[in-house]
Amino acid sequence: GSLSRAAALLGVSQPTASINLAGLERNCGTLLLHRRPRLALTEAGRDMLIRARLVLSRMHELEGSINTFRDLSRGSLSVGFSTPAFAMPMIAAFMREYPGIRIRCRLGNTSGLLEALASCQIEVAVMTLIDPPEGMACRKIAQQRLMACVPAASVPGGLSLQELAAGPLIVREAGSMTRLMLERAFALHGLSPNICLEVASREAAKEAIAAGIGFGVVLDGEMGNDSRLAAVQIKAPPICGNVYAVALPESLDLPA
Repeated sequence: GSLSRAAALLGVSQPTASINLAGLERNCGTLLLHRRPRLALTEAGRDMLIRARLVLSRMHELEGSINTFRDLSRGSLSVGFSTPAFAMPMIAAFMREYPGIRIRCRLGNTSGLLEALASCQIEVAVMTLIDPPEGMACRKIAQQRLMACVPAASVPGGLSLQELAAGPLIVREAGSMTRLMLERAFALHGLSPNICLEVASREAAKEAIAAGIGFGVVLDGEMGNDSRLAAVQIKAPPICGNVYAVALPESLDLPA
């Protein structure tokens, strides 16, 4: 009924309320309240009040929706990984803690996952890296060592780098971290590998080794349980990489 009572309800001074009202009317280009003989809504003011209440109710709905994302009761997270043995236990723990978050998974090699992160196709990736990439937020999870993967009981004492290079050698596709680590070790010792087969996944490499096509390499944390195969040491200084959870720095502000 009066600007002074409105100002008191809002906790501001009467002149401030009057200035705000005048500014609102100026922006709208029309009078919203009659001042005399008493304060009353104009026709435009009544129309605006109805619409403003609808907008405010939608704003409250929006705030409620945002809060459900903020408190992790709903939402989604896109996770890429090259190392299922490390990623899946972490994903399982996250899903138990936050059952309302929908998880989307993507399997790939290190190179492809870094590209997917940079283009925002995924939000976090679990992968093995020799060095953390610049411009990414990286958290170390574990260390892995490169091992020779051979048919069970065929070379129990391990293989030298020279023997591994002599092959026949099965390698992963370009972009695979295991391949990059092996190539760097060969280059360091001036070795040229005798590659007999290139495959596009860890599982395909294991099947090729089990079939007797040749030798391969695998990271010790990703060998799994396969009675047909054995992981044996490479007789050389340890060839190691670290498993990281990797994300764009700006994506760390996403609640999930």
